[in-house]
Amino acid sequence: MHDTILLNKISQAVKQVCSVNNIRKVNRLTVVVNHRSHVNENNLYEHLKYENKDLIGLWTKIKVEREDIEEQTAILHSIEGDRGEE
Repeated sequence: MHDTILLNKISQAVKQVCSVNNIRKVNRLTVVVNHRSHVNENNLYEHLKYENKDLIGLWTKIKVEREDIEEQTAILHSIEGDRGEE
């Protein structure tokens, strides 16, 4: 799949945002991709679960929205989750 690079970029961005904001478990994630992207809720979930198994699991609801943005680009629209102890 040619969107593997995009899936990896999304995974890295989710990990970074969660680290900076002390989120230990992602409950909801909304991502915006191009209309032609092959990224969807299922393959994004599987990729994130594999790459970030501590953050993503059966409890995670993922929504992929499509807008007129550049190809191979994704926007993390929102991340909701449980925070760790600070």
